[in-house]
Amino acid sequence: MSPRARLPLKSALVAAVALGSLAPLAAHAQGTKPGAASPGLVRKTEIRMAPEINGRLALVAVRPGQHVHKGDVLAVVDNPELAASVEEAKAAAAAAKAERDHVYAGVRAEEVAIAAEAIRTAEANLLLAQQESARATALSTRGYSSGQQLDEIQATLAKAQADLDLKQAQFAAANAGPTAEERSLADARVALASATIDDLQAKLDKTTLRAPLDAMVRVLVAEPGEVLSPGKPIMTIEADGQPWFTFTLREDALGGLTMGGRVSLQTSLGHPIEAQVTELRPLGEFATWRAARAVGDHDLNSFLVRLEPSTGSDDLEPGMTIWLPNDHN
Repeated sequence: MSPRARLPLKSALVAAVALGSLAPLAAHAQGTKPGAASPGLVRKTEIRMAPEINGRLALVAVRPGQHVHKGDVLAVVDNPELAASVEEAKAAAAAAKAERDHVYAGVRAEEVAIAAEAIRTAEANLLLAQQESARATALSTRGYSSGQQLDEIQATLAKAQADLDLKQAQFAAANAGPTAEERSLADARVALASATIDDLQAKLDKTTLRAPLDAMVRVLVAEPGEVLSPGKPIMTIEADGQPWFTFTLREDALGGLTMGGRVSLQTSLGHPIEAQVTELRPLGEFATWRAARAVGDHDLNSFLVRLEPSTGSDDLEPGMTIWLPNDHN
């Protein structure tokens, strides 16, 4: 064959190869299995378990692939400062309760007896002062004592009377016990101490991470000994229950899908699964398909479609492919 004859044949082969390589790209740009269905992903709800309190990771109680029930311990974070604060608060609460009991108990019987004896002493002092005052007054009227001496004796009498009044008031207070205000103040101090304990204990309890629901442990992110800050994940768990599916569809491939609509999907093995649309929202500008259409035409946006299965799907695992037939409308 002459060189000139081989040129058209070579050009044809190059064109065929180019067309063959562009065909999959075109199919991928549409996001579909050529001529059959749009691919989606099987997903399950994933929860990132992270502490709410800073500290050092002391223990990881589970391993990847382990099934856990609600309330099971997943990990323990060590925070000795917080533990010490709880003990300090408990000591303060014990002191507040002891002070309250002391206030409620009132004055001891021995103290009441001492107050009564003080009254008798004050009465004796007052009687003596009255007698001295009477003698001084009589002597003063006869001119046998000065006015200054009489004034000093009168002052002593007044002081003895005031002292008796004071001792009687102290005795009455000892018998009456604490006032309502003193009791309320003691109760408030105990309540404040108890609330402080509850607050600190709640924070300390958060150093133990527990499963919020029945789930499967998937990925361990942190290792024992690492210092963790609040919100830093330790592991991810996958909630039990039915999986769900997500599709990224260009608007011209939605085919009339609406919220609440029902469609029939297919697994990679060809098994049918009935599902319902539970979410339909446009993707951000950074995640949209670009149309690559004629000059002057507009771009077509892409939508995230979420579907919940209406039938059992135990054979599906997260990450598997699920298919939405193009004739779903």
